[in-house]
Amino acid sequence: MNIEYGMFQQQALKLNMSQELVQAISLLQYTSMELAGFVEQIATENPLLEVEMNYYSTFSQKSLKKRKKQSASAGNFEAFIPDHLPSLSNYLQDQLLTKNLTSAEKNYVTFLINNLNDNGYLEIDIDEASRILNLPREIGEKALNIIQSLEPAGIGARNLQECIILQLRRNENADPRLIEIVGHYFDDFAYKKWKKIKKELNISLNEIQRLFDLVQTLEPRPGALISNERTEYVIPDIIIEKKEDIWHIHVAEDSYFHININEGYYHELMQQPEPMVKSYVKEKYQQIQWLKQSIEQRKTTMINMMRAIIEMQEPYLLGSKKELKPMTMNNVAEKIGVHESTISRIAKNKYARTPIGTIPLRKLFTTGAKTATGNDAISTEQVKNEIRDMIDQENKKSPYSDQEIVKLLEKKGIRVSRRTVTKYREQLKIPSSIKRKRYN
Repeated sequence: MNIEYGMFQQQALKLNMSQELVQAISLLQYTSMELAGFVEQIATENPLLEVEMNYYSTFSQKSLKKRKKQSASAGNFEAFIPDHLPSLSNYLQDQLLTKNLTSAEKNYVTFLINNLNDNGYLEIDIDEASRILNLPREIGEKALNIIQSLEPAGIGARNLQECIILQLRRNENADPRLIEIVGHYFDDFAYKKWKKIKKELNISLNEIQRLFDLVQTLEPRPGALISNERTEYVIPDIIIEKKEDIWHIHVAEDSYFHININEGYYHELMQQPEPMVKSYVKEKYQQIQWLKQSIEQRKTTMINMMRAIIEMQEPYLLGSKKELKPMTMNNVAEKIGVHESTISRIAKNKYARTPIGTIPLRKLFTTGAKTATGNDAISTEQVKNEIRDMIDQENKKSPYSDQEIVKLLEKKGIRVSRRTVTKYREQLKIPSSIKRKRYN
């Protein structure tokens, strides 16, 4: 083998991404509010950039006047209503004010409350808690009973089985046999292995079914009823409406801010004799030009994307059709002449206000299922609706298995695998055929 050493010239093509290109790509995935914040940040660093901000322009002047009038009225208490519920800990602590507790009991109860998870379940063992607090186990048992007597029912349970039992004990009309079943046959009861329960407790399957239905009305996550999360408000990034058979597309940031270059200040600084000043001013001027160009390109791409979506999904957007047509991001990308990743970035975390309401842009994209002719003519949403309808109309004493649903779909000209049916059924939060079976 002949190995040569030396210096050789070689031509190669590669993409060098400049800082401006990276930022331009990032602008695509910003929401309108995030973009407004980004522009404000640049304005603090660029003396030539003038920004007119108007975050409230999405409200009409009429609605703003109405809000001001309501706020000024003496009977309007809306401003004093918190936008979030109290935390679970505070909610439980407030209930303790009516209870006469010793200092040790109060400390123990507070410690246990702080060890409840968001669902209201206790995540620490009483023995371990007693060791940490250096208090007798008897106080711990009493503290736990106090917590489990608070609202909502089921709070302080250590598992789902105990949570259900705690709620049943609060129900004066609950059948005593149900507490026995949940206490001693929980797994068999939950997974509908009822023949053993029927035999050992001498109870009919119809009765077990009735008791099972009662359990379904209970709350498996009592702590989740008390949330300390703030209300999240959805702000649309694109607004579309149809007037006189013409679709109008509005990009929200057009209303949020407007940018200009302070030309007078620019010419004044350019007359300075210092080369460093001129270089700095030119750099900031180019930055604004880049920003304006990038925002305009972003806006153009968003509008083109929305036009393509309207063309393909107009019946859905007008509410005349419940299901989306099969439409992938790649379909839209090819239609407007951009890369699929560009559509993915634009759709990320953005919402569109449409005639049928405000919806996430990503919801408008859906894959298709094969029809008998081999074409992608039916959307995933349509297949899910078919599965839901079949299960709604099935004989509950003999529910369809996933394989039977596959055959029923095939008769309708829809080809999907059993694994796909299982996946869609689980996404619809529909239990398996065994758990759907009823005995009355």
